[in-house]
This record gives sequence, C-alpha cells and structure tokens, in this order.
Amino acid sequence: MKTAQALHTIFKNNNGIRYYSSSSFNNNIRDLLIGCLLGDAHIRRTKDNRSYITFEQTIKHEDYVKDLHKTLSEAGLDLSEIKYYTRKDDRHDSNNTSIYFKINSTNELNSIADLFLSKDNQKIVPLEIENYLSPIALGKWICDDGQLVKNGGITLCTDNYELEEVELLMSALSNKYGLRCTIHFKKGKNGNIYHRIYISKTTFNSLKPLILDHVHPSFLYKLHISPR
Repeated sequence: MKTAQALHTIFKNNNGIRYYSSSSFNNNIRDLLIGCLLGDAHIRRTKDNRSYITFEQTIKHEDYVKDLHKTLSEAGLDLSEIKYYTRKDDRHDSNNTSIYFKINSTNELNSIADLFLSKDNQKIVPLEIENYLSPIALGKWICDDGQLVKNGGITLCTDNYELEEVELLMSALSNKYGLRCTIHFKKGKNGNIYHRIYISKTTFNSLKPLILDHVHPSFLYKLHISPR
C-alpha cells in the first residue's frame, strides 16, 4: 500500500468539522472503524459513489467478529449476515476457514473511504493518521494486528504495509503516546520480507490502561493480561 498524499477530514461544519446526521457515526464508532481498517478490515468504493467495509478473521476469532457485528448493529449500521468460508492465505501458503461480514454500501462511509483509499481504490495510510489514533482505534488495531511478545512489549504485524507506511505509523505512536518503537523484519513462507512494529515493554505498559477497555477479552493475552 502507498501512503496517502493528503488527508480528508471525516466531519465538517461551519468550523471545518462535519458530523453525520445519522447517530450510527458517533465518535466511538468512527474510531472503531479506523482501528479495524488499520488492521484486517477493508473499505471499497462502488460505481454509484458509495462505500462499504468488510471484516474477516480466522474462525478462531469468531467471538471477536460476532462482538463487532453486535456493536455495529446496535449502532444502527446496515450489516450483512455473518458468513463462513475457506480461502487461501498466500502470505503463509495455507488454507484458512474465515468468518466474515460487511457494512453494506452507503454514502456515509465515503469520507472514511477518502481517508483510507487511493484514487485507484487501494488501501493506504493517511499522512495524518496520528490525529485519528485514539485509544479505541489503537485497541481495535491491536486486536487485529497485535502479536504477543513473551518477554514483554508487543509486535504489530503490519505485513501489508509499505516501509514508508510503517515508519509513518511508528511516528504516530511515538508522538501521540510516547511509545518507543523499532522495526522488526519477518520473512514469510513465500520468501517476502515484511516490516513489523515492535513496541518496547516499558512504554507499552504505560499504554495498557488507556486501551484495556477497547481490547476484546479473547485478545487480552496480547497485553499479558488474563481475561476478566
């Protein structure tokens, strides 16, 4: 993915901020969607100028996906039913059974699409992602991409990002939360080299209280915390 060349504001009013009239897009839902899009979710535009978001996880994360579906449904978003199917993961040369649903196409997602999609419909990282990296967004991103590090800290498996995007995300984490980050390199089974973000144990411990309530219980082990 290539880094966005400009950031589009999600909400604007007379002061430069727009809020959707629909109650479905309160700040918490917006932040949840941003965190998921930094992780495994994908957003697409349709030919009739609408946008939709898809959510997919391996079947072992079924409870997490069902919880996302419930949260978004209760917020009033128009969702598909949850579906199950098997697909090939070329990164790891394996077949995975997945659980999937989507937010059906709507023009209310267009401004989020402007953030995360290039003109040719490719997923990107906004240059000013730091402004959108709230504790909710960070918690959901960790649910998707966080990997337990036994000796402490956490790794964000940013395998689908270009190096410049990884550096942008590291800068946002450092500037906004004072996290000490380094790049780790991971060689996939296909021979490709992926860039991952490691957050040091000391600084990650200071972050945990901010994100704890936004991490699904099934993923608390990534924080070295037992499910409540």
